Amino acid sequence: MTTSTGAVARIDRLYLGGEWVHAEPGYEVVSPATGDVVAVAADPTVEDADRAVASTRAAFDNGPWPGMPLAERIAVLRRFCDAFEARKDEFDRAWVTESGPTLAHAAALDTGVVTIWRTLLDQAAGLALTERREVPDGVVDVVREPIGPAVVITAWNGPGLYLAMKMVPALLAGCPVVLKMARESPLTAALVGEMAEAAGVPKGVLSVLAASTEVSAHLVAHPAIDKVSLTGSIPAGKAVMGACAGRLANVTLELGGKSPAIILDDIPLDDVLPSLVPGFIAFNGQICAALTRVVVPRHRHDEVVTAIVERLSAMTVGDPLDGASDLGPLASARQLERVLSYVDAGRREGADLVLGGGRPQGLDRGFYVAPTVFANVDPGARIAQEEIFGPVLSVIPYDTLDEAVTIANGTPYGLAASVYAADEELARTVAGRIRAGTVAINTAGVSLFAPFGGFKQSGFGREFGLEGIGEFLQYKSIKVK
Repeated sequence: MTTSTGAVARIDRLYLGGEWVHAEPGYEVVSPATGDVVAVAADPTVEDADRAVASTRAAFDNGPWPGMPLAERIAVLRRFCDAFEARKDEFDRAWVTESGPTLAHAAALDTGVVTIWRTLLDQAAGLALTERREVPDGVVDVVREPIGPAVVITAWNGPGLYLAMKMVPALLAGCPVVLKMARESPLTAALVGEMAEAAGVPKGVLSVLAASTEVSAHLVAHPAIDKVSLTGSIPAGKAVMGACAGRLANVTLELGGKSPAIILDDIPLDDVLPSLVPGFIAFNGQICAALTRVVVPRHRHDEVVTAIVERLSAMTVGDPLDGASDLGPLASARQLERVLSYVDAGRREGADLVLGGGRPQGLDRGFYVAPTVFANVDPGARIAQEEIFGPVLSVIPYDTLDEAVTIANGTPYGLAASVYAADEELARTVAGRIRAGTVAINTAGVSLFAPFGGFKQSGFGREFGLEGIGEFLQYKSIKVK
């Protein structure tokens, strides 16, 4: 169970196949805000993973879930959503405790999760899984069936969002799921198990493991798993593909981005900054679609840099539970070290550091870093090419529109982008030239109700909307005499 001794929670059970299994706490969870230990949690083992896979496989091969009428699966998942909504405030605080978003950010995102979840259930109610087609050689029933037992691997930067983005579509499709959450997410993982239990999710249909990369590797290589969906880094995606190649398991990958925002010459900054700055700095840039490259006309470069710096300088970095804080800490000591190493790289490569670059004054505990802006960045510099996953912005000047598009497309990533222009027709033309799965015009971010995914090394497959369910379905043709 999850208990608390003073301020330190103790998580000594795992939700495996619909049952709670005792597991001795084996690692400490550290608060990003203070650096203090806030929980001791069970560290799932390979044996725990095998148990989860076995129950998931049995639920697919012998259980009712894959063959259950879609309406009945929807009813179970509506109860699950009800349970999430009822404990959303508790879930928000657990996420703040273990990963450091501000409470306002957590509350807003998880409110959105409920909307995404319920919208998807409503859409799924009209999903036709069988279609009879008259074809030249007779009649064919085209059927969509669940692929099989699925491992869904999520990250710490949105544990609630990934439920609606990955877990719910898999379960709607009829795939029992091993939900492999980040090792940094044991508090939210325990709550997900409790919500599933309260919703009456059938035995074997769901297991929840906040586990290490070693356990993840074991799960994706497991011969009983037919589908893997991952949100992670490019190296993690390549490792998953390699592990699944031997048995040709189906894979969906969302592997992050280095998203550009192209500012055209004709638009006032007052029409850009209200969405551009949040599109960069939300959750300290620890969002896969964060706009971490701003591509600007050379003669407007200094104007844009000054305006962005002014807005970022007005933000308050502090305790994520304090309503006065605009930004909290980074999620972990590892993230802090990573971000600061990129700041050092930017300095060495000759970019102009015009804001931040270290800890905010007065915040010596926890994993805080100030919003950081580099100006006059070479588009080939590491800070302009690699996903930092932190509040480090590169402002890159261009001379021609063709050059701007080349810069925007000039990384291995292709997840998201924005184009800002007063001429909307021109903006659409530029958007059509950008190699990214989502392009926003005169705003930032992605729609959570439309297909979302990447080009190039940002991955493949799509999530959200009915297309997200389709990632867990496969076609069967039944020829009728």
